[in-house]
Amino acid sequence: MVNYKTILSDAKEKCVERHIETARAEWLMLDLFDWSKADYLMHMNDEITVSHLKMFDEAEHRMLNGEPIQYITGKQTFYGEVFNVNKNCLIPRPETEEVMLHFYHQLEKGDTVVDVGTGSGNIPIVLKKLDSTFNVYATDLYQNALTVAKANAEHHQVEVKFLHGDGLTPLIEQGIKVNGLISNPPYIDSEEAEMMEDTVLKYEPHSALFAADNGYKVYDTILDRLPEVLLPNAKVVFEIGFAQGPKLKEKIIAKYPTLDVQIIKDINNNDRIIAFVW
Repeated sequence: MVNYKTILSDAKEKCVERHIETARAEWLMLDLFDWSKADYLMHMNDEITVSHLKMFDEAEHRMLNGEPIQYITGKQTFYGEVFNVNKNCLIPRPETEEVMLHFYHQLEKGDTVVDVGTGSGNIPIVLKKLDSTFNVYATDLYQNALTVAKANAEHHQVEVKFLHGDGLTPLIEQGIKVNGLISNPPYIDSEEAEMMEDTVLKYEPHSALFAADNGYKVYDTILDRLPEVLLPNAKVVFEIGFAQGPKLKEKIIAKYPTLDVQIIKDINNNDRIIAFVW
């Protein structure tokens, strides 16, 4: 008889051999079987079922090859909510929760807001759950990402209007004006790829990670067309790379000299947010 505890112990040993954090093996098992830690403690001495053994063996193989747990299990938690994810969208990061909350705390009841480059839809869906009076839009250039986002919105039973297109173009084409704009766009310079984790480079969509012009291309594209979508006193929040704040602030002020542009640090004391009021 092989029980769950033995299977997990074996998986942890394999992680050690591959220089992978052993905690990932437990994370994999819990998410794969939709278990809490309490569920595991209750079942750890039970004989593992044939179906669970097959499922875990296949998932373990993928984990040991470096694939992110979130893509193996198809889920990631963001602000306490579980979202479906796959290789068509970036895995939501904890740092982005801070960006979203900064944006949320500036908004008012009934505001019309947009998330530009929504990926899995985590930002607009959580915003709508935090305040159902918001009129929420989300755009993405990639239809495959929007398919994931729409499924997540349906799962969470919230209404988000998803638009397919590049940057602000779908809003402009429909004459949509907003009180708030948030975006976590691709912002990594391709030259920084060598410093990134192999698991990120190998598995996550490069279109959601890298941008031309030293990582500023998408910001510039959005900034150029802001006058066409923003209402007076609209709140704008961008997630940024830790070294991009001063340069991006300079770019924004060059385009719109009267704006008061703020650079805000995250919980780790890294520059994470650019924010201004239109």
